[in-house]
Amino acid sequence: MARTRFLAKSFGDNRDGTRAGLRSFLENLQPKTTGVIVVPTLSNVKDTILVDVLGEDLSRQLIKNREITLQDGATIQLCSIATLKNHKYADSYLALWAPASTIEAVEQLTSWSTATVVTWLASDADKWLTDHAVQIIFDDGKG
Repeated sequence: MARTRFLAKSFGDNRDGTRAGLRSFLENLQPKTTGVIVVPTLSNVKDTILVDVLGEDLSRQLIKNREITLQDGATIQLCSIATLKNHKYADSYLALWAPASTIEAVEQLTSWSTATVVTWLASDADKWLTDHAVQIIFDDGKG
């Protein structure tokens, strides 16, 4: 199966990097497929820039229900790295503020066709960039 990888080399809570990652994730999520947004922890997600980028209404529904269905039938699920094992058969992943260990965990899943990573530290994606063909969609230059 062909896989496409996208990277927003971001530093910290960079809105532009998060926005670029979310845009890539949504653009590559096909109708009637499943995408998973992986965050470090679910308990703090309501206080992150994901809410600003995704919008208050949509993010509130996603955080509350852990799943939303878009108009085209695509489903977006929300999980933490601790619960990723329960979401291992999605078509697309967005790993937000991902350390190297999260990037590796997503890479090891077998069913996805697209993965987008937004780093917290740009260097967290160094091994991923070395090991795979990755399209850089954002680089804040701080890495």
